[in-house]
Amino acid sequence: MNKVKVCLVGTGWTATNHFNGYKAIPEKAEVVAVVAHSDASKAKVETWGIPKIYRSSDEALKDDEIDAMDLCTPHYLHAEQLIASLEAGKHVIGETPACTTIEECQQLRIVLFEHPNQKAATGHICRSWSTYAHAKRLVSGGGIGDVFFLSSNYAHQPDPGEYPSRNTWGRSPRARVRLGISYHSVDLLRWIGGDIDEVSGDYTSDARLAVLKFKNGAMGKVFTSGSVVRPYTMSLSVYGHKGTIVCWWEEETLHGYLHKSAAWNPESLDTMPLHGRGSPEWKYEMENFVDSILQDKDLVCPLSEGLATVETCLAVEEAMTHGTRVRVTS
Repeated sequence: MNKVKVCLVGTGWTATNHFNGYKAIPEKAEVVAVVAHSDASKAKVETWGIPKIYRSSDEALKDDEIDAMDLCTPHYLHAEQLIASLEAGKHVIGETPACTTIEECQQLRIVLFEHPNQKAATGHICRSWSTYAHAKRLVSGGGIGDVFFLSSNYAHQPDPGEYPSRNTWGRSPRARVRLGISYHSVDLLRWIGGDIDEVSGDYTSDARLAVLKFKNGAMGKVFTSGSVVRPYTMSLSVYGHKGTIVCWWEEETLHGYLHKSAAWNPESLDTMPLHGRGSPEWKYEMENFVDSILQDKDLVCPLSEGLATVETCLAVEEAMTHGTRVRVTS
């Protein structure tokens, strides 16, 4: 295979970003088909110049030209579409969250076991942000010593028109659990700090707080709120015995700093433009997915990791509901 032939399922904000990601790597990938469920979606796809437009995923799965499915659909459809793609012999990347229930996690783990030769990824886009990837490399390389605490704040009061498709992808009540879209923060901390053993949490109508205990003994915290009056932020702090990493948004740039002492003499990490405003993270994400197929490279976020993040978030939801600590199970 010289080039991966992709079918996009969905035509919204995220699908548009995925399409542009593939478009940036024409030597490796080509979007040859799109599943558009409405006349408006079909009209949008026609402006992209895609040769094949299907009305359903089932039709697309029968197309032998298609190597990989890219699922940019509402949350509640992810599990069934991931399973159908793998069972049809396609590679697949599905948007976040990978699924919405423990039962779906279990079903997907079985299907992954049954199809070991197909690439299956979850689109946790934060793993493709250069600043966080730099932080990951530093931690994995021992750059700040043993990590004992990690935290991430996801605070955003979006304009009602900023994500016009969220009423579609958030239709299921499971998409509106207390931790909400901060599963991105949970995944970021899991990626850098490792698997989580136990969680607890609390919430008000304006603020939610998850406390995480990692299997390696580190502690963690995720704060999320849609009531904070400030521009979008998704911060990261990682504390180790030999240094500290701090990442946050300043105006339209994600910055990161590595501190090795109490003096203000930090080393700068790679920077990134503001998420979703022509920034390059989807090129990185799509290229990683395609390279995993063409060159058998490791996925930055395999589906198994996406499932572990869902399992962690569901444990947080249970802990908040019952006011107790909950073990994370898979």
